[in-house]
Amino acid sequence: MIKYIHIYLLYLSNLFAITSLESCIADKNDREIIRNQFTFHETIESENFVIHFTTSSIDSQYVNGQWYNLQSNYSYAQSIIDHAESALSIYINNGWEAPPPDCDETIIDFNSPNHCVNFGGNSLYDIYISNDAAGMVVPENPYPVEPYIGGMTSFMKISTLLNEYQTIPSWNEHVVAHELHHSIQLRYGYSVSGSPGNYIYNGWLFEQTATYMENVIYPNSMHLRLMLSNCNVVTPLTYPHYNIDYPAEIYPYRSALWQKFLVESIGDSSIIRYIWEDYGLNYSTGEQVSLFPIYSDAVEYASNGEKNLTQSYTDYAIWRYFTGERSISNLFFDEASFYCTSSAESIVDTSFTIQANKGASIFIEMPSEDTDIYVTSDFPNEISLSLVSINPHNEFDIIALNYENNNFIGNLASSNQNILIANSKYNNNDIEQISFTVFLESDTIIGDTNTDGSVDILDVILVVNQILNDDYSNIGDLNSDNSLDVIDIVLLMEIILNY
Repeated sequence: MIKYIHIYLLYLSNLFAITSLESCIADKNDREIIRNQFTFHETIESENFVIHFTTSSIDSQYVNGQWYNLQSNYSYAQSIIDHAESALSIYINNGWEAPPPDCDETIIDFNSPNHCVNFGGNSLYDIYISNDAAGMVVPENPYPVEPYIGGMTSFMKISTLLNEYQTIPSWNEHVVAHELHHSIQLRYGYSVSGSPGNYIYNGWLFEQTATYMENVIYPNSMHLRLMLSNCNVVTPLTYPHYNIDYPAEIYPYRSALWQKFLVESIGDSSIIRYIWEDYGLNYSTGEQVSLFPIYSDAVEYASNGEKNLTQSYTDYAIWRYFTGERSISNLFFDEASFYCTSSAESIVDTSFTIQANKGASIFIEMPSEDTDIYVTSDFPNEISLSLVSINPHNEFDIIALNYENNNFIGNLASSNQNILIANSKYNNNDIEQISFTVFLESDTIIGDTNTDGSVDILDVILVVNQILNDDYSNIGDLNSDNSLDVIDIVLLMEIILNY
């Protein structure tokens, strides 16, 4: 069985490589992907689906530089259509829209391009067993029906599993659940949004939610867990400083961790549907769609106003830290012990940069010593800082660092493991990056008010400006009288002259 899993994983990687920008919703403007025409065409119908396939070995398909045989069999086709019906019933019972019908069966003119003969024969949703990808949904025609007038009809393609369908048929269940969610997503709106003509602008949302929903349809699905357990690829754990909308390297699939976090932290799986309903209404306007205001509204709505997106970013950062070897039973992510241990930085450099507004975070391992920690930033309103302190008994405290007197200030303990967690807030502004500097009181040079490693005229200018602006800084308060004044400037000048 392991041999077949390895074969199939290689096959998946090969087929995923051909999809547009690593998305399994076909870009209708990228390359022509058509309904398959089989020499010996077989079909199976159910209440909502028609599956098209062939049991003949005659037909093959040239994909990504290789020929793949299209042969499958009735039991494999039946398993796919059974999975599709089961998954659809769960989606509908959870309040999701159904995929649009393929065509209008009231059209009886065979010469009409809209006759159902051109769309699989009837209005049932069509699934083709082919080799365009491991799984793929192909947008086809506009479906401008209220309230989501930007919807699209589509058809689905599921692979032949490298013709190993008799040995590993269960592998198609998470693929069907994933692709069916794409067909439902297209009822709300197509992914060409945001920057005009940019296909993948919101493609990450399509893949995130489809991957997460596999676990709603099949709670024991291991797909997401397997992706997050791999420490040698780009995931939200190995690269926590990436935004949640990072579009490359199949990250959008693995970043379903963000969707999992939202559901588990808020306790309402309907938040995924709220996001899509809001997306569909926004997309229907014809205007560019920004997803982060939609996320913000969904978090507040699902939590009954108890949480906002900034708080979710902070919690998401903390949850990601406690994964793999750091996981704690019954806390944070379900199954966190199976995940990769999240990557952390060591405090070698003191200057750091993260992206703004979109959930990026950095984990910084601090020394185990009794001292104060100071963090400065030109954008203090854009960054959230938390200090995790873990004692020898594996008990921990999480303390939010407050901003006061031009610094975020915290306390380290020599007996504990200390980790500084920095993450972006959500302010929906135009700032792209947030720079910040971390330094310890024990490492501070007396008089180095701008913490650049030297004491010079720049430090004097900074203290003068702080005095003029009535801004207090404990670093500039050289005589420790809790005020900044001319005495501190005199003392600073003496340090410079004797430096």
